[in-house]
Amino acid sequence: MNVELGYYTLSVPDLDRAAAFYGPLFGWEFTREHETYLHVTNTAVPMGFVSGGPSTQPNLYYHVSDIDAAVEQVRKLGGSTGEVFASKSGRGCSCTDDQGTQISLWEPGPGYA
Repeated sequence: MNVELGYYTLSVPDLDRAAAFYGPLFGWEFTREHETYLHVTNTAVPMGFVSGGPSTQPNLYYHVSDIDAAVEQVRKLGGSTGEVFASKSGRGCSCTDDQGTQISLWEPGPGYA
């Protein structure tokens, strides 16, 4: 049996700031399910944001089609990035959003999409 990610959340200090950052970065749309929870309505893998503090969950790589454009968007939205790195599986970059939550971006290489 294959087990795939079925749902995940990112913990952030401020849900409105998370929506303002990740909405433009990834094109995500949100519904407020609860005063401490935002559900992302347009992702293939269901996910959401919970209020609390910066996420301490395992690092997740978000698939992007253009790593350079995504890195620039992170910076434009007030986040910070490490150096873009390359490997056989593609190009990636560790990032921190404007609230201190760490994520990673990944542009798959040929055969890894």
